[in-house]
Amino acid sequence: MNRLKIEVKKRGPNNSRPAKFGINRFMKGCSSMSRRIRTMFYLMLVAFTLGGCTSNTNLNTAPPITSENNENDIFQQPPVELKYYYLGSPQADLALVQDEMNKILLEKINATIKLQPLDWSNYGTKLNVMIGGGEKFDLLFVAPWVGNYFQNISKGALLPLDELLDHYAPQLKASVPEIVWDATRVDGKIYGSINYQIMAIAYGVGVQKELAEKYNFDAAAIKKVEDMEPFLEQIKQNESDIYPLFNMPTLINQPTYYGFDSIGDDSIPGWVRLSDANLEVINQYATEEYKQAVTLARSWYNKGYAKKDVQSDLGLETGKFAVKFNLPIKPGVEVEEQGLWGGRPIVVKALNEPMITTNRAIATMTAISKTSSNPERAMMFLELINTDKELYNLLANGIEGKHYTKATEEVIEPIAGSGYEPRSDWMFGNQFNGYYLSPELVGIWEETKKVNENADYSPMIGFSFDPELVKTEIAQVTTVIQQYDGPLSAGIGDTEKLLPEFLEKLDKAGVNKILEEKQKQLQAWKAAQ
Repeated sequence: MNRLKIEVKKRGPNNSRPAKFGINRFMKGCSSMSRRIRTMFYLMLVAFTLGGCTSNTNLNTAPPITSENNENDIFQQPPVELKYYYLGSPQADLALVQDEMNKILLEKINATIKLQPLDWSNYGTKLNVMIGGGEKFDLLFVAPWVGNYFQNISKGALLPLDELLDHYAPQLKASVPEIVWDATRVDGKIYGSINYQIMAIAYGVGVQKELAEKYNFDAAAIKKVEDMEPFLEQIKQNESDIYPLFNMPTLINQPTYYGFDSIGDDSIPGWVRLSDANLEVINQYATEEYKQAVTLARSWYNKGYAKKDVQSDLGLETGKFAVKFNLPIKPGVEVEEQGLWGGRPIVVKALNEPMITTNRAIATMTAISKTSSNPERAMMFLELINTDKELYNLLANGIEGKHYTKATEEVIEPIAGSGYEPRSDWMFGNQFNGYYLSPELVGIWEETKKVNENADYSPMIGFSFDPELVKTEIAQVTTVIQQYDGPLSAGIGDTEKLLPEFLEKLDKAGVNKILEEKQKQLQAWKAAQ
């Protein structure tokens, strides 16, 4: 395997000048020595240097790569370990996959990766604790919908990536359209590395094909969410062991379906109607659309369409659910979802036209933590995971022969119960480098690229909100949302009682100040276009 080619400029990513003397410069002066002698000198110098260090020295830290400390020098230093947090369920063979990845990483960038998947249910909470405590780590999954992308930028928890991308990830930078990079920017700077995939999202519904055929379900007749009720009622009346609904359709998860674009984190108040040429910022929780959505959820819950025990771990793969909402409609979605439904075929129907919004463009990213001791090496990892198909597919699919078999060079067949089935290739890098999971999917990567290229853009694409001036109000409002939106959107809470309480508490928490600040920034951005 070839080592990663690094473009090196005269100054480092932080505009720092290279050191005038150091271990690596000394080693260059010993180039005529044998490798064994040079190694002995190196180890002696390291021991001498560490002897003079304080107890706070981070032994995992490598010097920044500059013109005098170039790509070859990283292979004369001890390897660095990169700690990577992302959404994921426990995988029995995670260590095996990690070991195989590290063989590639040691060869190409003299680094190893420590994979740290965190459970979906408390990912954001755990990240907040780690960030608040100043924990040292390198990479983390972020998005507007999880991982608090904009709030963590405001906290200073994420590094700006512009110069790191230019220096160490030129192929990654070139593989993503510039307008998508613009969507990541806050105050003109990029803070998230795009995991490139479907960007033009339409939302819709999925139905078990066997049940659709049994009850003559007509997907073409479904134009809006409410049109699904007759089918849900048929399932309720005739299928005693099947729940009609896997999840409720919610405004927060489908803003474009309801005619909105969100600003900043999806759940924070302050959205804009796509049809509004004036781009007026409004509180989405106070709209008629939100009221209708949660009222419908309450009605469907009371009619028994959803399971009452929301804490149960009954999954989609059991076949105990007829309908799934909030489904991103994209090329190959039927085959992809079939795997999640326990191998059961499904019928899908889009409920709106695909559109690229800022938050959909940045719906899956990897960031570098401000506490990273090795941001340059972390960016080299991001370059590799987005360009090296072998490395990407190890993380996404596991080890060939143990976790999957190859049907063709492009198509793989996962081995059931193999010990590694993360099913989250969209989270790790450029998805277009992935294997196909079925012969029927071959070609969808090119189709997906075309969907991205031909889709409409939100009028706010590229606008990003800086929450710094209202971060106190956002924290207060977030607490209120966590208390009320979940029960309302699931239909569990009494809508007539809880919705007025919700809106009143949002007012007291400072929602209007957030709306005003968003409007001010949006108007300034619009005027500059």
